[in-house]
This record gives sequence, structure tokens and C-alpha cells, in this order.
Amino acid sequence: MKQELLVTRDRWQTRIAVIEDGRLTEFQQEPSHLDGLVGNLYVGKVSRILPGMESAFVSIGLDRDGFLFEGDMGPLKLFDEEFSDPSKFRNPTVKNLREGERILVQVTKEPMGPKGARLSTQISLPGHYMVYMPFLDHVGVSRRISGDERRRLKETVRRYKGGFPGGFIVRTAAEGADEADLGAEMQALTDLWSLVWLKSAHCEAPFLVHQEADLVGRSVREILLKGDGTVLTDDPDVASRCRELLSSLGDNPGRVRTWDDRRVSLFEHYHVQEEIEKALRPRVWLPSGGCIVLQSTEALVAIDVNSGRFTGKRSLEDTAFAINMEAAEEIVRQIRLRSLGGIIVIDFIDMTKKSHREALVAKLNEVLKRDRAKSRILAISEFGLVEMTRKRSHRNLERVMTSVCPCCEGRGRVQAPWIIAQRILEAVDALPAPRNVLVTAAQEVIRYIKENDEYLRLPEGVRLEAMALVNPTSFSLKPLRKGER
Repeated sequence: MKQELLVTRDRWQTRIAVIEDGRLTEFQQEPSHLDGLVGNLYVGKVSRILPGMESAFVSIGLDRDGFLFEGDMGPLKLFDEEFSDPSKFRNPTVKNLREGERILVQVTKEPMGPKGARLSTQISLPGHYMVYMPFLDHVGVSRRISGDERRRLKETVRRYKGGFPGGFIVRTAAEGADEADLGAEMQALTDLWSLVWLKSAHCEAPFLVHQEADLVGRSVREILLKGDGTVLTDDPDVASRCRELLSSLGDNPGRVRTWDDRRVSLFEHYHVQEEIEKALRPRVWLPSGGCIVLQSTEALVAIDVNSGRFTGKRSLEDTAFAINMEAAEEIVRQIRLRSLGGIIVIDFIDMTKKSHREALVAKLNEVLKRDRAKSRILAISEFGLVEMTRKRSHRNLERVMTSVCPCCEGRGRVQAPWIIAQRILEAVDALPAPRNVLVTAAQEVIRYIKENDEYLRLPEGVRLEAMALVNPTSFSLKPLRKGER
């Protein structure tokens, strides 16, 4: 699979697009005046405890307090006690918190809508080869590494770990890495933690004690280093920084290229904006003529697969299988591109053969291996539904790129013209005679009134005026002057 990481930056924002085999699969943007929150470490202040919800709100200096759920809590450490004494750790329960207390937390999910950031006290510091967890005594290896290499990495980390507190998770990027490089990163991560802890113990809450890498740094570390792709950017400073980052990690800086074609912009050449606009639509057409429909709700994401214009050639079962297999790959691409998460329910076209159903689930699992977010798929239900979950850490594309319609308030529908016409008639009838007024409303409403004039029977003296750019549910009544009657 050919992978390209496109990076463009201007005075407003930094944008990153991931191209796999010529198709856009991921897109992220970060305003120039703001930094990402996920991964940041804060000394927060417990503002409210909800025992009945097994959670607490913690102030970390943002507009809204962060949310700390008991299931996201690791061992709680008091700042006025020695780190080296394990007996000084509190059990990770909400009942052991106190309002006004300082607590070290990490952001795991950005604020979404009215909800504040999701927090955790299970601290983790990511590196290139591994993730360091200072409060846990554990050594693990990525599931994507198996066999002798898995055993080698686990034994190497355990051998080096003798001099370090805490635990380590070895990442996929560590496959084939030298022992010296692994040991050096373990030392660097533990040194970073010592600095974080020292800052945490001597600051007032709320306070940011560690800033996670920005969008460019995270993308190079999380996306590029896992494969053999390239970075393509139109900003010389970004190119220089990416080369330095790759060199510091022992990678090839020649994988970074600069886009210098003045005839067309980088994102234009790869049709990124066109793909983003398509990703904001609910319906996505497949090459065969079938389609998928995606609808996000507060509770879950519903995805429906339709045959559309594709009729097949052999049998209904084969037609359904062909469309479902094609849709599976596109669904995963859309999930990644739109940054959808939480509970996802997919309604595939019904299939009767067990082998076809098993092949479809296997196809989904295979394509999901390209996704960096953790996910879990259940078998196809008796109703032909596939249920899955996907870890959500960033706002989805729709929430980033769009806002709630002020007319329908996000419902997608407004009151019918005849309802607005009735409201207009009631308002006119309530006026004292003579009713010489100008009624201004949306074009559809005025058209409905005129087409049904005999039925509605507007009083004499009422004039109608259509306005194109108005809220379709609003109207106004304005008294007419003598010369206007």
C-alpha cells in the first residue's frame, strides 16, 4: 500500500491529509492559535464529585471542566507524598477524591459539543518505540508483533526495565529495532516523567505540565513511522522540521519532499477538498452503482448499504455479496475520514450463505487493520446487522467543518409551509380592522398562500412579499402607509 502524508500550513491553520493508494483516508486540521489537547497532562482541581455516576468534574483551565470517569482512573497519588512509596497511592475510586484537591490528569478525548474533555489518571507518555506508564508495573507488546520477535522485544524491555519504575507497552514500530535504541528511549521517557512529576508537585492548579506534540509531530510519529510512506509539504519550515524529527528517530529524512508546483496547490492536485465535501454528505456512491448512507446521532452511527443502480448478473445472493464486500472497504475509509467513533451499526444487504457472512466480517477486520484507532466487531446478527465500536479521541469531521442550522436546529427538517401560513392568518386576524399590512415570508410560504387564496381568504388590504434569504419558518407584519395601500 502506497501511503503519502500531505501537510499544508498557512497563517490560519495546519492541515494534514493521509493518502493511501491514491485515495484520501484521513484528514485533520489544527488552528494556528490552538494546540491539540489529547495527550496533554494537567494538574487539575476537582470541582465536583458525582458518586452516583461514579465520576467527577475536574477543572483544567478550559472553558468547560473535564470529565473523569472511575473506569478511567489509575492509582491516585498525593503531591505531598514521596513517589517512591507505593503505599501512599490511593485506590482509584471517586469516593477517594476530595473537592478542591489537586490531581494529575491526562486528556484522552477532546471536548465534543456540550461535553468537556475526557480525562484519565492512567498516565501514559508515548514515544516512537514504546509507551511509558509510570503508575503501572507491566510489560506488553503490540498484538501486531508475533513469534520470536515478540519474545525478543519483551525480554529486552524486561531486562532494561530493572532500572526504571513503571511499565512499558512496545509499539508496532519497534519491530526489528536495536536493543540500544530501545534502552535509550526508555531512559528518555522516564527522564521526561521525572520532569513532569517535579513540575506537578510545585504548581498551582489548574496548570498545563506537559504539552503533547503538535499535529505535525503526532502525525509523523503515529502515521509515517509505521510504514514506508512519504511526507509531501508546501511549507519549507515544516519540511525541515520533519527531516529533523525523522533523523532524530534514526529514520530516513529523504522521505520528506517539498511541493513546489506553483500552477496548482498541493491539496488541489490530490483533490482533497473535493473528497472532504463528499464526506460531509450522507450518501456515498460505490463504483459498482451501489451506495452507502451514513447518519450520525447522539447515541450511535447508523450505516445503511443499498444496491442502488447495481443489479448484478447471476443471483440475488451473489449480487448482495458483491455489493457488501465493496461497501465494507468504503465504510472503513469513511469511518476513518469522518473520524466516527462510539457505537457503529452497519445494515448490510441480507445474505443467506454462512460463508458469505463470515467472509464479510473477515473483510471488515482486514481493512480495519489500517486504522490506528482501536475497534471491535461482533458477528452479523440475525437481522443482518454488524455492530462495532471504535475508540473516539477527536471530533468527527462533520462537527469540525459544519455548524447547527439556525432554522431547523440540527433536526434537518422545518415546519411545512401550510403551518406557517396558518400562523400568518392567525396573526393577521388578531389585528384591528382595517388590516392594511405587508406580510413578508419565505418564497415557499408566499407561494402556498397565493395558490390557496380561495381557501385561505386573506382580508382585503393585506399585501404579500416573498424574501429569498430568510428563515423558512419566520415572517413579519408591517403596517402599510397610505401611499403603499
